[in-house]
Amino acid sequence: MSKIYNLAFALLFSTSVVWASDGNQPQPEKSSLKEAILSDPESIAEGEKKFNSLCAYCHGSKGSGGKAKKLQSREFEPDYLFRTITNGIKRGSLNMPPWNKLSEETRWKLVAYILSLGKNTGDN
Repeated sequence: MSKIYNLAFALLFSTSVVWASDGNQPQPEKSSLKEAILSDPESIAEGEKKFNSLCAYCHGSKGSGGKAKKLQSREFEPDYLFRTITNGIKRGSLNMPPWNKLSEETRWKLVAYILSLGKNTGDN
């Protein structure tokens, strides 16, 4: 009977080792993904492209304002922006749709770009 248990344990252990070494790289933790994107100039540039295609209509070119609030020269918490992009906002007659269908990575790239606008002092 103990041989069966030993065999079962060996089979289970070898299977888990194979699964662990299937060539997939471990996914970075969410906070490390966030930090990597927020500090990456390439991610900021990709965020700008996405902003221009999805957000500029309301928030203006380079976040200068328009139908929606100005984003330039403002300080935001990254998590606040991420939640706002993900869930949208309903205030009175103005509504920002939720962008939760965008990948998490894309939403963090949008956050990175918007945060970069806060570093500008209105220079266009």
